[in-house]
Amino acid sequence: MDVSLIIGVYKNIAALDLILQSVAKQSFSGKIEVIIAEDNNAEEMKSAIMQWKTQYRFSIEHVFHQDLGFRKCKILNAAVLKSTAPYLIIIDGDCLLHKKFFESHLRFKQPKTVLYGRRVMLSEKITRKNLKKMKLPNFNLFTLWLNGAKRLDAALYLSKKKPNEKKGFWGHNWSVYKDDFMSVKGFDEQYEEAGIGEDTDIEWRMEMKGFQFFRIKNSAIQYHLWHPLNYTDTSKVEKILNEKKVKWHASHNPDLLLGSLDI
Repeated sequence: MDVSLIIGVYKNIAALDLILQSVAKQSFSGKIEVIIAEDNNAEEMKSAIMQWKTQYRFSIEHVFHQDLGFRKCKILNAAVLKSTAPYLIIIDGDCLLHKKFFESHLRFKQPKTVLYGRRVMLSEKITRKNLKKMKLPNFNLFTLWLNGAKRLDAALYLSKKKPNEKKGFWGHNWSVYKDDFMSVKGFDEQYEEAGIGEDTDIEWRMEMKGFQFFRIKNSAIQYHLWHPLNYTDTSKVEKILNEKKVKWHASHNPDLLLGSLDI
């Protein structure tokens, strides 16, 4: 395998169906492995994955666990352990991919470097329309604008735009070498609420270990399907991270720069 795409999902089978359609349309010609990291254990998901395995030419694997609340970091770590490619791309289960998405991430990959893109925010109208049709649309700036999409500055694909070094990635669209991900022992599984654990925490730990961060906006483009807000209060998880930072700066304890991945 050349690359493992890890998709964090929870119940939304219809969105995942569209994501896999977007994977099938990628310009990248290498070997792709898709690993569905389900923060749940639904029979409907298993049935859908069995069908998709017969439908697509790329490999599809499935990791899951019992639904005991938000344990996204834990199941993402399990998906990384399952992966077989040297390079990882990690996305959320509500983000469709531009046809150059894989090509962009792999073109700029470097050791000890995190690449991250941005996403166009689809409106409720266009999201419901596409989920009803269950057919991947051909997005363009005019139809996105006409249907009320937001963050259209991220929708324009610029093939010659170079990455710019900048921190602040989000967990919905980023990539890194697997060995580098393993070097910080992945995500910290003590985060059991959304908002910090699957991106801000690991970004801080990688930064302290000397990783570089490059934004590839307008190259690695996603289209985020509309949904109601999943959370509003991040104070609990922010407290966990702030306490870790205080302890690290006080002691420079290297264990605080490690996640929970058991290797």
